[in-house]
Amino acid sequence: MKTRQVIGRGEGFVRGESILGFELSGFVLADGPDDAFAKAVTLAKRKWPEISQVEKDKFPRPVINADEVAEVTSGLVIGEDRVELFWDEQAGT
Repeated sequence: MKTRQVIGRGEGFVRGESILGFELSGFVLADGPDDAFAKAVTLAKRKWPEISQVEKDKFPRPVINADEVAEVTSGLVIGEDRVELFWDEQAGT
């Protein structure tokens, strides 16, 4: 497993009475980029359950896309996986 930096963006999430987007960023230990992104999203769902809306069956539904997943080569050692999520307003109510 390698340390990977993950950056992603979500759009179209209902939070309170607003439709919001977010930026997701963090560091995780994973074998590959797909595993790293999936792990970061899973970790984020624990703290921000609103992003589970992406699992809805019907359209329109929110989306989460990976902007970048990069292997950290600078010797950064993380003690545990960490993600941060920053909400931003996309549209009014």
